[in-house]
Amino acid sequence: MLYTAKCYWPGVTEADLQDVADRAHQQNDAGDPSRFRGLLYLRGDETVLSLFEADSAASVRRASESLGMPCERVIESGWIGSSGEGRQK
Repeated sequence: MLYTAKCYWPGVTEADLQDVADRAHQQNDAGDPSRFRGLLYLRGDETVLSLFEADSAASVRRASESLGMPCERVIESGWIGSSGEGRQK
């Protein structure tokens, strides 16, 4: 299942986010059940949307918080690429 972790994060920098992404990829390599897929930074809203594949919203919340991201909400998500590639539910 695909999930988005919504994190309101005032004062976050792109360097902070790169650090989070690097640590998340290390967790992926270590076999963590929540697989980090990337993030979207909404600068004007001080919000970060992180994409995970996981079995449950609870595991995404734990993964997000273990990475130091202040997870406000976890939302079941779907991805639709520009030509329909990569469709997931």
